[in-house]
Amino acid sequence: MIYLYGLSISGESLIRYFNAKKISFLAWDDNDKQRKNLKKKYKKINLINPKKIKWENIKEIYVSPGIDLNINIFNRPKKFQIPIYRDLELYSQKRDNKKVIAITGTNGKSTSVKLLSDLFKKNKINHFVGGNYGTPLFDVFNKEKKYQFDIIELSSFQLESAPSFKSLISVLLNISIDHQERYKNVNEYIKTKERIFCNGNFNYGIISVDDKYCKKIYIKNSYNKKKLIPISIIKKLSHGVSIRDNYIYDNFFKKGFCHKFDKSSSLNGEFNNQNILISYIVSKLLKLNFELFNKTISFYKGLPHRLEKIYESKKLIIINNSKATNMNSTLESIKIYENIFLILGGKIKANNFNDLKIVKNKILQCFVIGKETEFIYNQILDYFPTYKSYQLHNAINQIFKEINKTSKKIIILFSPACSSFDQFKNFEDRGNKFKKLIKHKVSSYE
Repeated sequence: MIYLYGLSISGESLIRYFNAKKISFLAWDDNDKQRKNLKKKYKKINLINPKKIKWENIKEIYVSPGIDLNINIFNRPKKFQIPIYRDLELYSQKRDNKKVIAITGTNGKSTSVKLLSDLFKKNKINHFVGGNYGTPLFDVFNKEKKYQFDIIELSSFQLESAPSFKSLISVLLNISIDHQERYKNVNEYIKTKERIFCNGNFNYGIISVDDKYCKKIYIKNSYNKKKLIPISIIKKLSHGVSIRDNYIYDNFFKKGFCHKFDKSSSLNGEFNNQNILISYIVSKLLKLNFELFNKTISFYKGLPHRLEKIYESKKLIIINNSKATNMNSTLESIKIYENIFLILGGKIKANNFNDLKIVKNKILQCFVIGKETEFIYNQILDYFPTYKSYQLHNAINQIFKEINKTSKKIIILFSPACSSFDQFKNFEDRGNKFKKLIKHKVSSYE
């Protein structure tokens, strides 16, 4: 018997799959409202609290990525040596790995996935997009479509327990400190990200060598030089592919190849050059139309909540970067702009807010929101004028009072460097609330 624990998006996708295949299972979600909703949709679903489960009858457990595998509820099944997996494990057992292009990294995953999807659309390649990117993995089986490829975004949580995972192309964009509320230390987080390379069982791998964590992984796997392709956005590589000053330098597919490109404003920021390199390399590996690669990056339209420009006037630009849930992502966004009024805060993942001193000359004022307002405020107050706003609407009200005191063109940058779960459902909810508040505010400001 299979046991499902956690029945949100990915869990419900498994329910649909098991029902369609007439596979027996038991299930549970700790959220009473979620259980009631599922009971209405799936009349015959068998919901059993893990405290009442006869574990000796359970063959395997599939746990939602949002749930920590080390919580006490799993102590008893571990004693029975019952395997505990993520949905990625079952997906990997069922799916032809030669169809799979898998992308992970601390930042930039979703942009890489969308850019690749746009590239495939332009090449008229039928493909599935999912994983940590909106659509759950098992919807690839639940939809009555045949796909040539799957482009999947994988979080570290999904990679934690999926021993059967293999891919055609595995991508590791970058690693910076993140999810330290979930992992014992940064090394545990790094090892989980490294699983994207399936212990060498991939056809091709693409890895950045710009950060120290990814570079160590590359060196460790450098025996695989014909299959593992290094990329850099800060230096030219003698063996690999890099970008400098809007030029792609390819010393992997064609020694000495150099190509100037134009990119969409949605790909502003040096960090987005990683996403461009991924699309370039995949287009080379799959022998896609090179001109369509150029068109894809030239006309790319960005995702919501990622450096999303929501307002611009002669005196003011407002950027919604709610997806910035860690410090590295926030730092990279700050580097793009000047004269910033920064809004940050939420549920912290790591105690590294003093890293903002690196970009303190770009920030005019900072407004702190969320559960950890006091902690963040005390870490950064020496770097620039900082205010305790606690709530997002307070921060916006304070900012619009302050911007009238300066003649400079101001950038309001909402880039929280924290997760959203203290005050919002998720980063999308947080970003949408920000946009709604701004829309109301600028109507009176104008």
